[in-house]
Amino acid sequence: MSKSICIIGAGVGGLTAGAYLAKAGFQVTILELATTVGGSAGAYVRKNRTFPTGATVAFGLEEGGVLRSLLEDLDISVPNELLDHPMDVVLPTGKISIYRDAGLWEQELKRFFPSNPKEVLAFWNELHRISLDVLRIVENRIALPVQLHDLQKLIKIAITSPGSSLRLARYSNWTVEDLMKKYKVDQLEPFRQFLNAQLIDAVQTDVSNAALLPSSLALTIYRNGSFSIDQGLVTLCRALANRITVLGGNVHLSSPVMTVNFNKSLRNWEVNSTKVQDQYDIVINNAGVSFGSGTSFMEEEVFSWGAFRIDAILDGEIAKELNDGKFPFALQIVPTTEQYKLLRNVHGPIYVTFHHSRDRSGNVIEDEVMMTASVHTQPSQWFAFTKEQYKYEKELVRKDIIDIIHQTVPLKDLLRSVEAGTPLTYKKFVGKAEVGGFPLSVKNAIRSPKSVRSGNRQLYIVGEQAFPGPGTLSSALSGYYAAKAIIKGLH
Repeated sequence: MSKSICIIGAGVGGLTAGAYLAKAGFQVTILELATTVGGSAGAYVRKNRTFPTGATVAFGLEEGGVLRSLLEDLDISVPNELLDHPMDVVLPTGKISIYRDAGLWEQELKRFFPSNPKEVLAFWNELHRISLDVLRIVENRIALPVQLHDLQKLIKIAITSPGSSLRLARYSNWTVEDLMKKYKVDQLEPFRQFLNAQLIDAVQTDVSNAALLPSSLALTIYRNGSFSIDQGLVTLCRALANRITVLGGNVHLSSPVMTVNFNKSLRNWEVNSTKVQDQYDIVINNAGVSFGSGTSFMEEEVFSWGAFRIDAILDGEIAKELNDGKFPFALQIVPTTEQYKLLRNVHGPIYVTFHHSRDRSGNVIEDEVMMTASVHTQPSQWFAFTKEQYKYEKELVRKDIIDIIHQTVPLKDLLRSVEAGTPLTYKKFVGKAEVGGFPLSVKNAIRSPKSVRSGNRQLYIVGEQAFPGPGTLSSALSGYYAAKAIIKGLH
C-alpha cells in the first residue's frame, strides 16, 4: 500500500495527525473549507479585525505538559505566556477568581464558601487527586477504547501506582454530582452553579451528567497552568500546518470537500473538493460533518450544542476594569433568575473573553480591546425560524447578552462595534452548526467512548467528536491517536 492520506478539515486534530504522519513519511493532503487553518482554534477577519474562532487559552504547555510534549515530538515551539489569573466566574451571589497558585486558590474557596470551607476543600482535594490519576493516563497517551499495544502501559501503571488504579476503577462510573454527594456539597447551590459554569464550557454538560474522571481534569487544570499564545491559538495551528508543508505535505484552504467515496474494488478513497480531485489510501475526517454512511459520529443521535456568539470592539478604556489590563482575560457569567427570564433561545452561562485588538495582519491596535462572548443554544430552533423571526430573535439575544455583561463590566458607552452570529453563521463559515463535540457523560466518556477508529480500517475520525472529547488539548490528542494507529497498522 502506498502511504497517501487525505485529511478533511484543518482543525487541531487534523493538523496534529497530519504533522505526525508527514514526519513518518506519509504523503499528507489537507482539505479545509475555511480561508485559515485552526477550526475552532483558528481565527477570521471581520471588518479589518482578526477575531479568534473559539478557544483563546491553551493548556498542557507547562514543563512536561501533554501539549508541549506533542509539539516537541514535532519539533515545534510557540511563544507563550503563563497566566496567573486567567478568569473570574461571576455567580448571582458574587465573583470567584480562578488562580494558578494552589495557595491563592484555596484561600479563594474559603473566602467564597465561608459556611462550608471544610467540605468544599475536602471535595476539591479529592477532585485534585483524581485529576492526577487521570493525568497519568493522559501523559502515557493511552486512548479509549484501550488497544492491545496500550495494555502494557496500563499494567505498568497498575503495578507502580496501585492506589491510583484502584481510585480510577472506583470512580469510573461516577458523575461529578456523585462526588459532591460524598462530600456533602450537593445542596450548596452557589458551588453547584460554579462547577456547572466551567463544566458546560469544558465537557458540554453539568454536574448531574458529567463523567467524574475527565471532569476532574477539566476543573483542576488551571493549577497546572493556562497559557496565552502570541496572536492566539491560530499561531499554534499555523505552526502545525507549516510543519506539514515543510515535510512535503499539502494544505489546501478554501477547498470544501464535495464528495467522499470508497472504491471497494481498488480499496481506496476518491475525494473531490473544489480544488483537488484525487485518490487516497486513508481518509481522516476532522470536519465534524458526515460525507456518507460511517464517515462521522454526527450521524448518531447524540445531542450537541450550538453557540450564539458576539464579536465586539471596545474603547481601550475598558482595560482598567479588567485584571489590570492583562489579556486574555475571561469571565464566565451565570445569569440571575431575573436575567434568565430575559434570555430566550439560549442556555447556561455566558462566556466572555477580552483580548488585545488586532488588525488583519495580526498587529495590535492601540486604544482598543476586543471582546468575544458566547452562550450555548440548540441549533435546530435557529434553522426553524422564518427570515423575519430569525432577524428579530438574533437582535433580541444580542441585546440581552450585552445587557447582562454590562451589569458585570460597564461597557455600553465604550462599545465601538457589535456583531452577532448564530448556529447558521457557524454552518455557513465552519461547515457545521454544532460546536464542542458530544457531552462527556459517563456513557460517552467511559463506557462507550468514540474511538478515532471507524468501521472502515482506512477511515479515522478526529477532533472534538472523538476520544478524549471537547477542547484543543483533547483534539490534539485525538490526532496523535489516529496517527499512531495508522503508523502501527502499516507496520
